[in-house]
Amino acid sequence: MHDFQAIEALMDEYFRILHEGDVEATRAMFLPDCGLFCPQPDGSLTHIAMPDYLKVIAARTAPKDAGYPRYGRVVSIDQSSERTAFVKVECAVQPRYFVDYLTLVKVDSRWRIAAKVYFVSKTEA
Repeated sequence: MHDFQAIEALMDEYFRILHEGDVEATRAMFLPDCGLFCPQPDGSLTHIAMPDYLKVIAARTAPKDAGYPRYGRVVSIDQSSERTAFVKVECAVQPRYFVDYLTLVKVDSRWRIAAKVYFVSKTEA
């Protein structure tokens, strides 16, 4: 049942697309209806739908283009069935660093991100 190598490979690709700002690879990695959620310091919750997230990626300067090093680390993988998993990662779109909680599903023999909850863990000055 354990698909850790495939999930780790997906996360390596996730870190690459964050670093390079690869919109098409992001589109392929996430389910079309994926929601992204970020709790804010004031208690509010930011929700971004996938089409809006893709626009954000397209509009920002990729960390690679800004001269930042690639950063990403898998903290944990919890695979609960042959087609569901939960991954916690630390990553960056510099100057911001994040902790992401990613819910994965296996669709058509391929792991994809179904939901993302994240928060900004620090911002470089």
